[in-house]
Amino acid sequence: MKTLKKLALAASTGLLISIAGFGADEKPVASSLPKVDETLLREASASIQRGVNYLTDKQMEDGSWLHHPAITGLITMALVNSHTKLNPEIRVAAVEKARQFMLKFVQKDGSIWMANVEKEYPNYTTSICLATLAMINKPEDEQILRNARKYLIDSQVDADNKAAPTSKDNPAFGGIGYGKAGPGAPDLSNTQWALEALYLTEYLDKEPKAKSPEDSKKADLAWSNAVMFLSRLQHVPESNDQVWVVKDKNDPSYGGFVYKPDESKADEKFEEKGLRSYGSMTYAGLKSMIYAKLKKDDPRVKAAVEWASKNYTLDQNPGMGAEGHYYYLITFAKANAVIGEEIITTPDGRKCHWRVDLIKKLLELQKGQGEWLNDKHGRWMESIPELVTAYSLIAMEAALGPYLAE
Repeated sequence: MKTLKKLALAASTGLLISIAGFGADEKPVASSLPKVDETLLREASASIQRGVNYLTDKQMEDGSWLHHPAITGLITMALVNSHTKLNPEIRVAAVEKARQFMLKFVQKDGSIWMANVEKEYPNYTTSICLATLAMINKPEDEQILRNARKYLIDSQVDADNKAAPTSKDNPAFGGIGYGKAGPGAPDLSNTQWALEALYLTEYLDKEPKAKSPEDSKKADLAWSNAVMFLSRLQHVPESNDQVWVVKDKNDPSYGGFVYKPDESKADEKFEEKGLRSYGSMTYAGLKSMIYAKLKKDDPRVKAAVEWASKNYTLDQNPGMGAEGHYYYLITFAKANAVIGEEIITTPDGRKCHWRVDLIKKLLELQKGQGEWLNDKHGRWMESIPELVTAYSLIAMEAALGPYLAE
């Protein structure tokens, strides 16, 4: 179980320097990390403490935040990996109360969500809660993790999907949506959350934990199917058979990702329609391909990395402006942590230390009570400080983690 703790911690905070191209349990050694000013590291640690204090103060009597298991799960992820030194008993108690709250929503089919509430999303909430419970790592939760994992794998749109069997020629094949059955429902955001949860719990279908060869085989197939879905969301014509994919490598969208096989949120920003790449989905796609064990020299990975370097910024969500800025920051952090490159070189020759840049940006954006909030655009619930604070802490932890581990 020690390995699982390391794995779960790493996926959230960036202690896993890389999955593709390096050993899965490797983490950066001190000599491989660029030196960072000690004052900045202290400021970042203090910032995390302020964020943790803000969130623990906002926890409700039932153990939740805003009475919702998914939001509670995201905040708990941030608390589990916060590295805070002050009053650890408060953080530990908050995590356990949150765990008990999430467990109330475990369903008979393995899903974890508010099944009695209309317009709720079983796959999304299950993914978040599964990942969070894996990070908390209570032995008594193992069967719950197994059942939730099986539920997500069964929810993937493929030939075996009970609600809507789907062939490989359908661009929805291999994806996972909010929980609404049928082709057209899967999207990259839900798929990336589900794949992260499956990655964190993959040990359950490997020796010595595997219960059956059939389950292990189905789990492996889920990753292969996911790669097909991811490839059909990326502007790389050699691996994407969709009619909208750009052919010109000089096109601004080349190498980037879109939200769905027939939709990009960035299209709303342009008069000329065409599925345009944007930042948060490109990092979500890149991270997911790394989880799926594509190597760093795979053309799809290389194209996404190149798009990201051309669009390197922390001031906005490239292609979307202020919309989804904090979702962008968390995907930026997680993707860069698993790729394992400490310095990003932009086309104009700038050498960007992404960890330092991210820490400085988050310090700049933090509000007076320790919270973060998207006060420029509240789309995708970024007007909710509890949620945005969770995103920000997880991103900060991804940037800061290796330095705390020295």
